[in-house]
Amino acid sequence: MPSVPPTARRVLPDVLLLLIAIMWGGSYLAAQDLAAASSAAAVMCIRFLPSAAILLCINFARPAVRLRDSTLPGILLGILRTATIALETIGVTLTSATNAGLIIAVSILFTPILESLHAKRRLSASLIASVLLALLGITLLVGGNGFSGINPGDGLMLAAAATRALLGVAEARFTVGRRTDVLGLTTVEIAFGAVIFTVWGSNSLMEHLPGFSIANWLTIVYLCLGCTIFAFLGQLWATKHTSASRAGMLLGTEPGWALFAGVLLAGDRIGTLGYLGALVLLVAT
Repeated sequence: MPSVPPTARRVLPDVLLLLIAIMWGGSYLAAQDLAAASSAAAVMCIRFLPSAAILLCINFARPAVRLRDSTLPGILLGILRTATIALETIGVTLTSATNAGLIIAVSILFTPILESLHAKRRLSASLIASVLLALLGITLLVGGNGFSGINPGDGLMLAAAATRALLGVAEARFTVGRRTDVLGLTTVEIAFGAVIFTVWGSNSLMEHLPGFSIANWLTIVYLCLGCTIFAFLGQLWATKHTSASRAGMLLGTEPGWALFAGVLLAGDRIGTLGYLGALVLLVAT
């Protein structure tokens, strides 16, 4: 980025990560609405297949295609990304968009824990306290309308938080301090997911495709272009120019946007204890 001033170059990764957090904050409600018109498998297929096709076309239009160098790390990242998206998409159909967006925030706390284990550094007292506080927040959040136990959707979102944290650490491992081809790496990553989700959801997608409304198609564009191509490319590029923990903290504003979308736009109700849990969870992150 030779034409970008040094100050802007330092700020740009942070701004980009914040924009991604905003887009992902609205993705739970978008995926939930689209899954209601089709299925979770169809949503994952229609989100990844066009994204992979677009990125492959962009790569083959480049003077030098370097996908071979990105194949192995891209597949490893693709496995983690595919697991995360699958857990999130199925999870959000079994819980509220608000709960989904808030629980996924635990990945912000998992990331420095994993980095500490990888670097063999001791966990700080403040991080341990944050984790314990987050667990309290989740307990209050899922019990907002009466303590009936964590539902399957909440459990899947918690598992997604763990795989997302692994993904963040892996992305930093493959990009920070390296001459990484971000476009090639993202293309392989999304293409891997596209293959898995096409096998899984193509039949369901073809069944529901004729019944999609204009609103459904706009949601697909939002999920494909915004939450997938732009977000995955932007996250990899930004992580390359910062750290996994810093990227995780900036992406940590995502649950606030998810809360906004779920409560104000979708009319989610989480009760007094739920709002207290949301506040505790946001403070913890």
